Amino acid sequence: MDDRKQEAPLRAVVYVRISDDPEGTERGVDRQEADCRAYALGHCMGVVGVFRENDTSAFKQRVVTLPTGERVRRVVRPQFRAMLGYLAQGRADVMVAYDLDRAVRDPRDLEDLIDAKVLNGFKVRSVTGSLRLDGDADVAMARVLVAMANKSSADTARRVARAAKQQAVEGAWHGGRPPFGYRAEGGRLVVVPEQAALVREAATRILAGETVYRVLTDWRERGVRTSSGAVWTDRSLKIVLRACSIKGVREYRPIQPDGTRARTPELLVKAAWEPILDEDTWERVGAVLDERKRARTFWEGGSKRLFPFSGLILCGACGTAMTHRGPVYQCMGNGAGCFRSIRAEQVCDLVEQAVLAVFARVSPDPKRRRDRSEAGRVARAALGTELEADRARLARLDDDHYDGLIDKASWVRQRARIAQRMDKTRRERAAAVPEAGPVIDVTTVADQWEGRTPTWQHQAASLVLEAVLIHDRPEGAKVRNSRPRRGETPERFKARRAEAIAPRVEFVWRA
Repeated sequence: MDDRKQEAPLRAVVYVRISDDPEGTERGVDRQEADCRAYALGHCMGVVGVFRENDTSAFKQRVVTLPTGERVRRVVRPQFRAMLGYLAQGRADVMVAYDLDRAVRDPRDLEDLIDAKVLNGFKVRSVTGSLRLDGDADVAMARVLVAMANKSSADTARRVARAAKQQAVEGAWHGGRPPFGYRAEGGRLVVVPEQAALVREAATRILAGETVYRVLTDWRERGVRTSSGAVWTDRSLKIVLRACSIKGVREYRPIQPDGTRARTPELLVKAAWEPILDEDTWERVGAVLDERKRARTFWEGGSKRLFPFSGLILCGACGTAMTHRGPVYQCMGNGAGCFRSIRAEQVCDLVEQAVLAVFARVSPDPKRRRDRSEAGRVARAALGTELEADRARLARLDDDHYDGLIDKASWVRQRARIAQRMDKTRRERAAAVPEAGPVIDVTTVADQWEGRTPTWQHQAASLVLEAVLIHDRPEGAKVRNSRPRRGETPERFKARRAEAIAPRVEFVWRA
């Protein structure tokens, strides 16, 4: 008896976990920890470490890359792995969990726990008594119980996914944080007039030619915040404007085998809530944003253009767009080592003078503009009719599948064909959007040029200028002094520099 009193208490580590805690209160893991500590105290154990995993699934798998480079599916639980490492170092004698399914629900995790226990000799206990690995019978029972728990989780996941899909088919809101412009009320989305007005304002301003940056700057000055009270960013505004929910469409993107959601929706259904933007406006806004993204160039570092003629100034030898590098435009030759260069200030002055001279002679052709606009509207109307027809086909196909008239394989195959055709139609319809960028009146370009941004100047120049080819210096030509002469006026100095580089510059005008 005296010898037992002198024995040191066993060192125990406590592991607690709860799968779902959307509020982040951690009450579940707090209760588990209290019960585990009481169990350890009642069995003469001293708690030397606690490993907590709140709002963490022990069933859902994700694709991870092992140190060997192999990609595998695993349940990701950092604290569980840290606990196994702690026990492997001999820093504790017993692992205490509240219940078996709180510790493991994946057979692979159980086998890792069994291996660690065999190799390092610690004991495994649970408050409910469901987790013991002392003998072969305990191990066999644990494997059976974990397999059953894993099957139960798989059944639940399948039912939840099917219910979510049915909600999507019915156009119902799936829950969670409502998108900007709406609030959740009785499981439904209701339009918030003030936020909806901001969404429409942003769409109108972008279609009128304003940049996202300018809209955000204005909103920040006015104190406009997101629904969570955060400051608007470029990404957050684009997410709102591209969301299908604001056009009254419910999308369903299933969970993929790697644990992530599919990038493209499987279902697009008319939603049970009111739209903020009509579909035509929504698609036009998306087309403008996509066009601006395509127009970005890697040397500008973003959507804000710094130099009005970048992209138009090309190397006359290899045709590569010359890059603005410090004081010069230089040809990088796509790695071929061309490296032809020209003074940026001089060539920009020359191009600007030539462009403005052309605009001074150009007279607008309103009939041609009307014809082009009318042709775009006719094309968009025809493509819109095709899109509506395909939407109706999808709805009938889904009804036939859910009524059991066609099998799943046929449904998936036919749905993929229709969805692919709809994507193509959407792209063609977006390409037919007239005046995707800001409308430029060619009769007033010269008057507005000085006060406009480089982006606007680039778009205006592109209306009349196809390219500016930079050739090598003519053979025998002398390098002129780039500094003003004594008594030379700035106007004369500028003209003399233009004369010096003029033989190297070739303008390719649009017909």
